[in-house]
Amino acid sequence: MRKNHRGQRPESDEPLSEGRVEYLEAARQRVRNRRIRRTAVLLVLLTAVVLFATGIAGSSVAALKDLTDTARIALLPGSGWPQQTGVMEVKQLAAMNSSFVELGEEGCVVWSRTGTRLNSIQSGYARPALAVGKNRFVLYNRSGNELRVESRTQNLYTKTMENSITLCAMADNGTLAVVTEDPGSAARLRVYSSSMEQLLSWSLTIADGTPLRLAFSPDGRRLAVAAVNGGQMVTNFYVVTLAQGDPMLVGSGSGAAQWLSWTGSQSILAVCDSRAVLYNASGGERAAYDFTGQTLRDISVDASGNTALLLASGQLCQAVMLGRDLGVENTTQVQASNRIVRAGDTFYLLTDTGVECLSTDGTSQWTQSLSARPQGLLADRRQLLVFCGNTVQGLTPPAAENNAQSNT
Repeated sequence: MRKNHRGQRPESDEPLSEGRVEYLEAARQRVRNRRIRRTAVLLVLLTAVVLFATGIAGSSVAALKDLTDTARIALLPGSGWPQQTGVMEVKQLAAMNSSFVELGEEGCVVWSRTGTRLNSIQSGYARPALAVGKNRFVLYNRSGNELRVESRTQNLYTKTMENSITLCAMADNGTLAVVTEDPGSAARLRVYSSSMEQLLSWSLTIADGTPLRLAFSPDGRRLAVAAVNGGQMVTNFYVVTLAQGDPMLVGSGSGAAQWLSWTGSQSILAVCDSRAVLYNASGGERAAYDFTGQTLRDISVDASGNTALLLASGQLCQAVMLGRDLGVENTTQVQASNRIVRAGDTFYLLTDTGVECLSTDGTSQWTQSLSARPQGLLADRRQLLVFCGNTVQGLTPPAAENNAQSNT
């Protein structure tokens, strides 16, 4: 019979040193990461098998590429921020799934949210422009007739239109709308599937107007069109159901449309020079907000459909917070600003010298000065990215930074 001796403990029961604990935790994390990578790879392969086995591979190749991109971004985390993007003057900036695309004068770059460069395109277009969906975007030439449909990592399609391109829009499901000049009419609108099969074509008359803004519904099955009649300076708003192809006039407003988006499955937000209107997708106004006498400097709509307007009157600026129904939540006099970004119950102002964060009730939360004028900002629950010239860097709210320092 084995005797137990008091005062003696097995070697496995000895307390681990701090360094030993950290080593074991790191080892466990490496094992977890390997399991996650294996699971992601198996998911991609299984999805590919299912798509081809069910006979829908033709329309699903692009979806498979999107899934592959998502797995690649998850498996190859970046080195973080700051990073030099190569874009000195930001022309357009848009968020996609786990990534963003930044357009400059000579082309665009795509980065993951963790700091990995995913794609870089030097198009050579004289007047480049972007339209983005969830996992892909279209880069087109407003002084030519070529467009490129890109995933987050590679080119999917390049297409040459018969006439010059004036406007494009991309749905989250990959459906693409293209407006071109059209001899004998105001413009021609074509809509293509994610595999670039033409779904419909609409030749707009002068009375219909020339499309100035486009916006796909959240499910990608309908397209809102803001078409301006230059002779009367009136913008007509249409909804086109792709399965039917017949445009329906839902309303008209004076001035040119500055913004067009869906705030739900049945409501469309349109902002003209002095008025914001919420239209029913079936026709008619649901609500409106007038800002006559003030200049619209910028507009931001968050993921929930809440709106922030940055209005200017002389040297004074005003931030107006509107709910999904265009009800006024708050109006605040703010410092002179160039851009406004709304994110839930918070909004951000971009000035010549930095970024200011305010709650939607107008209370200033923090201000951060920057060495260069901020040209854009991306905000979500996890991350704040600010773009200054050639550099993108993460912003940490001073309160959170102080808490992190006090915990170390």
